[in-house]
Amino acid sequence: MDVTATHILLGVGGYLIGSFPTGVVLSRRKYHIDVREMGSGNIGATNVTRVFGWYAGAVTLVADFFKGFVPIYLTRHYFPGLAWTPMVVGLCLVLGHCFSLYLGFRGGKGVATGFGCVAAFDPILALVLAAVYVALLLITRISAVGSLGGVVAALVYVLWQRPEQPFSLMLLGICGIILVRHIKNIRRLIRGG
Repeated sequence: MDVTATHILLGVGGYLIGSFPTGVVLSRRKYHIDVREMGSGNIGATNVTRVFGWYAGAVTLVADFFKGFVPIYLTRHYFPGLAWTPMVVGLCLVLGHCFSLYLGFRGGKGVATGFGCVAAFDPILALVLAAVYVALLLITRISAVGSLGGVVAALVYVLWQRPEQPFSLMLLGICGIILVRHIKNIRRLIRGG
């Protein structure tokens, strides 16, 4: 198959997988309530935890993480000669999560799915980013601060270590998407809310 066709096919597949709204499906099936109508209205693990408790939040977090991890892992395994393909798949996974086809192109903030993508490339970096997130969450009690701290740490890593270009571009793209999805949170934090 042509490389461009492979990128398109796997990119579309990644987008469709990323679009699966774990939090919405879980809340509707188990609790018969749409999580988008509760709490912050977000479909991610933070709001699911806030509304339905730690178990539901953990299920959402793990599912969204593996939604990013597994496709990247399989792509790298089955297409080892195509260095750019995992980058395309990773960006499409996060775009799918944030702009879900199944939710009218609305969705989550991409943190867990993006983290899964990073972990499939570099588990050590993923552990560092997780540590930054947890530390800031414990200090501030604000999930968005942890997420934004992870984004900053990832950007510092790219500038400092200069990893291989496909991974760098995927990481920069994921960070950009997450920042865009956190604009409201950033404005709220600036206002002191």
